[in-house]
Formats: sequence, C-alpha cells, structure tokens
Amino acid sequence: MKYGDILSHLSGYPPIDFNGDNRTHCFTEVISGLRIHDELTVDPSLMENNKSIADFRDLLDRAYEPRIEGLARDEQAQENMQNQARRPKLVILSRNGSRAITNEKALVKTAEEIGFRVRVLRPQPTTELAKIYMELNSSDAMIGVHGAAMTHLLFMRPGCSVFIQVIPLGTDWAAETYYGEPAKKLGLKYIGYKISPRESSLFDEYKKDDPVLRDPSSLNQKGWEYTKKIYLERQTVKLDMPRFRKRLVRAYEHITRIHRKTHLRSQPQ
Repeated sequence: MKYGDILSHLSGYPPIDFNGDNRTHCFTEVISGLRIHDELTVDPSLMENNKSIADFRDLLDRAYEPRIEGLARDEQAQENMQNQARRPKLVILSRNGSRAITNEKALVKTAEEIGFRVRVLRPQPTTELAKIYMELNSSDAMIGVHGAAMTHLLFMRPGCSVFIQVIPLGTDWAAETYYGEPAKKLGLKYIGYKISPRESSLFDEYKKDDPVLRDPSSLNQKGWEYTKKIYLERQTVKLDMPRFRKRLVRAYEHITRIHRKTHLRSQPQ
C-alpha cells in the first residue's frame, strides 16, 4: 500500500499482495528481481529509448498527482501557500536518536532569520509517501543528516532545488556515494556539510587524539560493524551555527537567483 502509487505505473497490471492471494497468476513475461545501474540513478545506455533518472522523476510526478490534488484542497495548506509563497521553503528532515541534530531549534531560527520559510518534517514508517512528496516537491531546499531518509531527495524538483546533507564523522564516503552524487545526477544543487569533531557527540566520549575523532577512515577499514556501532548508532550532531550559516546563505542566494531568472523569463517582452 505504501508504494502502490508508484508500482501502479511500473506495470500494466495491478500490484498483487501474495500474503492474501493464493491463486496462480499467469503472465506472458515476468522480470524477477532488481537490476541496479548505480546508487539512486538510471544509466540511459542500459535503458530502452535512453530513459534517465529524469524520466523516473516524471513518473513520480504522474504517480502522485491525483493524490496531491486532493491534499492541496486542504484549506490550511492553501492558506500557508498564499501567505508565504514569496519566501523560499526549506524542509528539515528531522531525526530522533542517532544522528539527530540536537540544536534543531537554533537551526530553524537561523534559517528563518536568513529568509527561509521552514518546515520540520518527521517521517514515520506509517507516514503516507504522498504527503512527504508534496512537502518536498513544493520545497526549494532540504536539510538532512546522512541516512536512509535522504532517498527522499528524489521528491525534490530538479534544476531549482538545493539539497544540504549534513555528514557526520566517519560517513564521508557513504554520504557522497549514496546521496551526494545521485543528487547531482538528478539535477539538484548539492551542498555537503562535513561536521568537525567538535560538532559530534563523540567529541565528549573520546580524547581529541583518538582515531575515532582524528582518523575515522582507519576505523571504517576495520569493517562495517565498527562503522555502524560508532558512527551510525552512537553519534548525534550539534551544528556550529556560525559555520553552518554560510551554507544556508549560499543555498538562499542560489534559490533567490533562480527565482529572479524565472520571474524575468515570465515577463512579457
């Protein structure tokens, strides 16, 4: 049910839930399993008619359009759009527990001072994907700490949106490979923010010359279990707001520059 809107566009047949369907189904052709081209992207050279990640992004638009139209009729949503339409919209994907931003309120305050209209999104396993899509598809920028939720970058609008990924200690390679590079291929403006040791909760647990802080790659080389236990499960982030503010300003200037160009093109000659 969660992915039904998307799955319905990938086949001419309705999705089958075999948990409640014991019948035998016969088809002329079946593709079994997944074929990955790269992380969160599509290789046009391997696709019929050279389709790309942009085509998949168009598929998402078609899949969610009917549901979005229904959600958009909500009076409160319309009121917010009308009253604050001129301020760039920034969505913060919030986390609890590991890799949470512990000074999130300060982040919201700083972003609003710069000029953003801020929405804090806390997706749950039961959150309807169409609602997350609506928030991000109507946003100008998204901030999130490295993790699986960053796959939601696919809901952002290519060519005009900014994705800021906060990169905790020990996650540099994964953050860039799994989300940074795919964001660029999708056509987003990507800004990676590598935290300093002082911005990590691990700074209070280890001596400053400990390899955990000084040389995370040496710990990662010991294996996935070290990376998982130390950097993914035990680390939170407290942003250095004066330092992070520079990224927010860069994002804001990029967005407003695009808005100005779009406005000028829309004017009669």
